[in-house]
Amino acid sequence: MYPGVPEGFEPFPMDQGFTNHIGPLFWRIDKGVGVMGFVVLDVHLNPADICHGGMMMTLMDMAVGMNVQLAAKTEVFSPTIQMSYDFLQPAYKGQWLVSEIDFRHTTRRLGFASGLMIGPDGPVLRCNGIAKLPSANDPRFARAEGAAAFVKSVD
Repeated sequence: MYPGVPEGFEPFPMDQGFTNHIGPLFWRIDKGVGVMGFVVLDVHLNPADICHGGMMMTLMDMAVGMNVQLAAKTEVFSPTIQMSYDFLQPAYKGQWLVSEIDFRHTTRRLGFASGLMIGPDGPVLRCNGIAKLPSANDPRFARAEGAAAFVKSVD
């Protein structure tokens, strides 16, 4: 396993487009809740030598989307409609950062989730998000891999 990654996490698939440029990322399903994390590397640092906010926001965006899919029991990719973030404290090189989603709710076409990104010294970021739950018949969002892998891994 990758140094600094806790046991039970597996590498996030590398065929997901944008995420190929920011990894390695790791994920697992824990009691029906999706958890994502990463070790802060040099490529994740901003000029102040702390983890770039965009990196943390990207991971939490993915964690919210994953959890909306899991809550809705759908294999359809759920694009983000709205996200808000609050930066609570900096994260540094070598630290393991992990999502902790504590609220999930879905309606017919929307999913809501919120949570924290946790580092070794406590929360570093808080977020709230809304994702679209597209029709399963819309081919733009139906991917056999990636998004569907979350639901299939729970079965």
